[in-house]
Amino acid sequence: MSSAEITEWQAYEQVSGPLGGERGDVQAAMTAYYVCSALGAKKLKLDKLLPKWDQAPKRPEPWQSIKSKLKALTHSAGGTVSD
Repeated sequence: MSSAEITEWQAYEQVSGPLGGERGDVQAAMTAYYVCSALGAKKLKLDKLLPKWDQAPKRPEPWQSIKSKLKALTHSAGGTVSD
């Protein structure tokens, strides 16, 4: 997979949420909930530990901006990007 394709998938995931189902998020939240409860958290609610993927940010960042940031990050790590 090329760096450009990875960049595109990362931008897509930023807008639409993680690839794959919600089930992993729910399982991770449940694990965190039980650990916190076992450590003494009393007023913790499970829904506070779940990410809100369906809520769009007030000002979504354009995908071109995300792409250019990821290209810069790739270059700073010594990678190359082909368009």
